[in-house]
Amino acid sequence: MAARTFSMTSLSLSRDAVTVLGLAGTALPYASSVDDEIERWLRPLRLYGEAGAALQGLGVGEARNQESKPPQSKTSDTAPSETLHVVTTEATRIAAERGAATVGTLDVLRAVMEHYGADFERALEGHSGTSAELSEQLAARTASGGSD
Repeated sequence: MAARTFSMTSLSLSRDAVTVLGLAGTALPYASSVDDEIERWLRPLRLYGEAGAALQGLGVGEARNQESKPPQSKTSDTAPSETLHVVTTEATRIAAERGAATVGTLDVLRAVMEHYGADFERALEGHSGTSAELSEQLAARTASGGSD
């Protein structure tokens, strides 16, 4: 019986996207809650590619603001490997819809935002940002041809 292989993406990944997905994929199994998972995505996203520039442009730092609401302890409904697969697949869809040849960190960031929804919004507010502000940054970077 032949082994089956599965591909997470039909598009190639930028170097920065590979780095973000690799770092997050390595860190996700150690997350203790959904908020902790989001933090494990934000750390590499904030450091690499166009997504990093957008997050840093909003002032998203390494640590949550002290005045922010404490993170919730809700546990994830999906296994870390499944979350990585869902985010990668969604990032690929987003990149394909915009006609991109590669999946970049902006696509990964949008996929993370979609996957976590209101939980991502709350986490971003803990870093002094909002999804509306971030969406404006992402739209501007995509319109100017931002890709990594």
